[in-house]
Amino acid sequence: MLRIRPSALLPFLIAPLLLAQQPTPPIAADLAERIRAEGIDHSQAMRLLRDLTGKIGHRLTGSDNFTAASAWAAAEFQAMGVPSVTMEKWSDWKLAWNRGGWRGRVLSPIDLELYVATEAWTAGSDGPQVGVIVKVPEEVADITHKSVGGKWLYFSKRPGKEVRQACEASGMLGWVYRAGDPDKTFPNRVRVFGDHRTAMRPLADVPTLPEIAVRADQADQIAALLDENKVVTASFEIDNRFRDGGIPLYNVIAEIPGSELPEQVVIVCGHLDSWHQAQGTTDNGTGATSTMEVARILMAVGAKPKRTIRFCLWGGEEQGLLGSIAYVQRHRTEMERVSAVFNHDTGTNWAQALSVTAAQHEQLAPVFDIVTRLLTPPERGYDGDVFTLNKVDSIGGGMGGSDHASFLAAGVPAWSWSLKGRSNYFQHTWHTQWDTIDVAVEAYQRHTATVVALAALGTANLESLLDRQNINTGRRTGQSTAFAAAWFEAEMDGFKFTSVKAEGRAARLGVQKDDVLIKVDGREVESLRQIFQFARETEGDLVKFTFRRGELTFESALKKDDLPPRRGG
Repeated sequence: MLRIRPSALLPFLIAPLLLAQQPTPPIAADLAERIRAEGIDHSQAMRLLRDLTGKIGHRLTGSDNFTAASAWAAAEFQAMGVPSVTMEKWSDWKLAWNRGGWRGRVLSPIDLELYVATEAWTAGSDGPQVGVIVKVPEEVADITHKSVGGKWLYFSKRPGKEVRQACEASGMLGWVYRAGDPDKTFPNRVRVFGDHRTAMRPLADVPTLPEIAVRADQADQIAALLDENKVVTASFEIDNRFRDGGIPLYNVIAEIPGSELPEQVVIVCGHLDSWHQAQGTTDNGTGATSTMEVARILMAVGAKPKRTIRFCLWGGEEQGLLGSIAYVQRHRTEMERVSAVFNHDTGTNWAQALSVTAAQHEQLAPVFDIVTRLLTPPERGYDGDVFTLNKVDSIGGGMGGSDHASFLAAGVPAWSWSLKGRSNYFQHTWHTQWDTIDVAVEAYQRHTATVVALAALGTANLESLLDRQNINTGRRTGQSTAFAAAWFEAEMDGFKFTSVKAEGRAARLGVQKDDVLIKVDGREVESLRQIFQFARETEGDLVKFTFRRGELTFESALKKDDLPPRRGG
């Protein structure tokens, strides 16, 4: 009879227990590999981006192009087989505004084809208009029909209100000005924005004269000719058009319902709108189409997430996170059931990092272990980690930046991906004439969509919702307030400084708590957006600021190169 010592059985008794205690991976190994193969080897990310930027182009909120982009995205989601697709209206604006072609040319005394642009919600020229360019008169008394009537008026520094009104009442053709934002690295850079509040006015109250930005180097040529008292004749044709009758504005929402906890949600998102100068490729066609590609990947592999994965394409981000804020407000009772928001903005570089709290790190580590195990860096010669999950004391940013901030303000764990790569987003493509399809990096787009697909499915399959401790919601403010605060490295309530960071830009300017900003470059600021506009238009290397402290005022200055670009989606 064979005798077996009890101790010899221990390995056989313990092994099943150890196996039973192993946590279930958030994504099964074979499914994770299929996601990798679908996202990297069979990617549709660039096809979607080319269609969006090529067939539709720029997508200004409140334009017919934005409406077309919303319908296109909804149709693409449906073609992917995503079970639920809706266009959720978040506002109606009184007027639509569309841009067509912009053309400008100096006819004499030299022949010079011009690069021109206009702010959004500005008037067109009603066909080509030929006239002499003259400098804006300095005094109202010098403004007559003879001095400005039938002429283009040039300025490098925006004239005051009284001068503008007098000129516009005297039969001028329109305004021509030196475009802002050139710098030493990109001397031909042009950035134009616009005031969407114009779209809320009656049609009878909108601007009627074009305001035309000319690329800085060419504007300097015009200014030099005027300084030499040459007669400068030019032709401009600006095809900007308002349309009455209102325009509805949408967020596009698609979702794969959860198989076990459908009322709990993981959100993948990016903003669909863009500014109007170029194609809106990196801001934010890359983020909008990566969101769509994540949906396609997960549908293609037959993923069945435990929680619902919702794909959101926002409108109105560029005007102050309007679409995502409206969504959070409308769905405020659902926010406690949103586990995470993964937002893709700020360009074509690849998703390489996320900063999370310690508790969230423990939850998310198994998800991103899959990412690091399956994927390799999309950049040849890169020898760093393919992905880094950083630990931080708290996550925040609920006051501005991009659409994840709308959710952070409601206490929801939300992030915009930390991106790495060779694309120079903030200096080169962000809101410039160069934001075109040729700047997108296909390998990065494939990689990012695959990372986000694994992250979204893995997070949806976790045992519990992500931890909500140590989320700094901030005080929900407009995007311009958040940018101004970051710009000055201080906290602000309008133009008033409520706290000043030691050694920050405001501190270097001599600003103290309760000081108030009143002028930039000697011009009174009436809106926060003008801070950035006036700073861009400043001539020379210094930007001068004027502050009020009690009954006193004082001036200080910073080098232009010390000021960051006005960032955002």
